Amino acid sequence: MILAVDAGNTRIKWGLHDGNSWVSQGWIATADVAGLGDAWKCLAVPERIVASNVAGPQVVLQIEEACKGWSAKMQWVVAVESQCGVSNGYDIPSQLGSDRWAALIAARAIAPEGCVVINAGTAMTVDALTADGVFLGGLIVPGLATMLRALAENTAAIGEGGGHYRDIPRNTPDAVYSGALSAMVGAVWHMNALLAGEIKRAPTCLLSGGDAQLLLPLLSGKTRMVDNLVLDGLIRIALA
Repeated sequence: MILAVDAGNTRIKWGLHDGNSWVSQGWIATADVAGLGDAWKCLAVPERIVASNVAGPQVVLQIEEACKGWSAKMQWVVAVESQCGVSNGYDIPSQLGSDRWAALIAARAIAPEGCVVINAGTAMTVDALTADGVFLGGLIVPGLATMLRALAENTAAIGEGGGHYRDIPRNTPDAVYSGALSAMVGAVWHMNALLAGEIKRAPTCLLSGGDAQLLLPLLSGKTRMVDNLVLDGLIRIALA
C-alpha cells in the first residue's frame, strides 16, 4: 500500500493506493492538521508514503508526526529537471511547486497530446505541457475565494459574498463574483492560446481543484475534470 498526501494551503488530501487503484481517499482542513493522526487511525498500514507540501514547514512536521506509528519509508516530492516523461522548463527547476510538478506528471499520462493543466484552489495554477512532455511554464493567479476576499478587504463599497455568475452582471455582488471567475477563465484561455500556437492544435484543458466545477461550464472546447490530479501524480512518481 502507498499513501499519497497532497498538503495544500486550504486542504490536506490523501489517498491509499494498492498499486492498481485507490483503496480509500479523504481530506482534512490544513488548519486542522494536528488532528491528522486521528483521521488516519482507520487506514490500512502503508508500506510507503509519498507527499507534496506547499503549506509550509510546520505542516511537514505535523504530517511526519502523524506517520510516526508506521515504519513506512517517506518520500517528500520536489520538482526536478526530468521525471516520468516530463521535462521541467522552469529557470530553476526546484522552485516549481511540488503540487504543480505532480499534477504535470499525472497530466502527461492522461493527455499525452499536450494540455493545459489547471489546479483551481486557494491559488489557481495554469501550466502548459507539450506533446513531447515539456513543461513550458505557467501562471499563478489568485483563486476565487482569494480574489473575493481581497476585494472585500481593500475596497470601501464592496462587500463579500452573495454574488452569482452572470454574463453581464447588473448588481455589485454579481459583478464581483462574475469578474473573479471571468479573470480565472481569461488566464486559462490565454495559456490555451499560447500552447495551441506551440503544438499547432487545440490542447486539452485538465481541470482539478476545489473551484474546478465552477470553471467547467465557462470553458468550451476539450476540457476534462480530473479529481485529485496531484495525488494521481504522486502515485505515478512512487511507482516509477
